[in-house]
Amino acid sequence: MKIKDLPENTLHRLVIYLNVLDALEKKKVDSVSSEELAKRCGVNPAQLRKDLSFVGNLGTKGVGYSVKSLKFSLKKFLGRTEEWNLVVGGLTPLAEYLINNRDLQKEGFYIMSAFDTRPEKIGLIINGVSVYNLDQLSYVTKAIKVHIGIITSEDKPEEYFQAFLRENIRAILNLSSTPLYSENPEVKIENFSFPMALTKLSFFLKNSS
Repeated sequence: MKIKDLPENTLHRLVIYLNVLDALEKKKVDSVSSEELAKRCGVNPAQLRKDLSFVGNLGTKGVGYSVKSLKFSLKKFLGRTEEWNLVVGGLTPLAEYLINNRDLQKEGFYIMSAFDTRPEKIGLIINGVSVYNLDQLSYVTKAIKVHIGIITSEDKPEEYFQAFLRENIRAILNLSSTPLYSENPEVKIENFSFPMALTKLSFFLKNSS
């Protein structure tokens, strides 16, 4: 299917379904009804079934869903059965945490290299990942296929962003507090930062008392 055919909100919910199914599988739950799964995911059963219709005809009437089978179908649909090469822009504490996080590798996301502009950071090796000068990005992208770029730099997020775009990195996770956007419809950017998420919660608290 074409990306434009899947609503953004539906994609967001499909990721939630996958995470909930993963948790159920770890608890050794074999099957789950649409009502129970919907409840755990914070949606109504009709919405759940509508969302899953994008993936295929996956449930059995009167039985529900096989947790293992539905999880696999969702992973395949969402591209999670493949392996993806990542690079990181900005050697921040958050970047080091991601580089040392082995759970990412278990899920098929491999951080291949990191980049920085500060001389004292260039040349470091963290958990087997080398830190290069940002000017060397083109050499790395010629040597390996880079699928996703992660920006963690707070002082120069735009510089890393433009460098990633120049090297045709079309999927970018921006973890800086500066939202970044591209007019190119072939580039997908996910803007997320803890201050942004916490601001939504602070608004809720301020207006719910």
